[in-house]
Amino acid sequence: MNISELWQENADFVLKVGQRYVDNLATAEDIRQEVFLRLINSGDSFQEQSSVKTWLYTITFRCCMDYYREERRQQQIVDEYQLTEPLVAHDSQSPIWAVNDVSDMPCPVSQLFVELYFGEGWSREEIARIFGYNEGYVSKKIQMGVRQLQKLV
Repeated sequence: MNISELWQENADFVLKVGQRYVDNLATAEDIRQEVFLRLINSGDSFQEQSSVKTWLYTITFRCCMDYYREERRQQQIVDEYQLTEPLVAHDSQSPIWAVNDVSDMPCPVSQLFVELYFGEGWSREEIARIFGYNEGYVSKKIQMGVRQLQKLV
């Protein structure tokens, strides 16, 4: 199936999925364009292990999460101290560790949640809501990430 056929058959579906996550038509339209740009740039990566709609839903969901991450970054004002000093997190169950070490973590989900929780200042509730997990799962992944970081330090 070529990109033109994908667009004709699924553009409205991608827009509706985007609207569910961003609740703004203009942003959902931008996300729809981003989804199809990613498809164009990735070549023919659909391997028919799932339905086309499932595949497009996953790409759309990831684009929406990228949108929220970027929006969150743009809202935060970084003062001079944060630019010159390494960001350090204090957890009552772990020693002080630098968030810069997060990129070496073996679990990408824990890595993302640790970065968002300690590095970006997101709450566990925010992370759970944005990614569609329950708060207990997010807490477990953050704890697992802290243990992984302790091994790296």
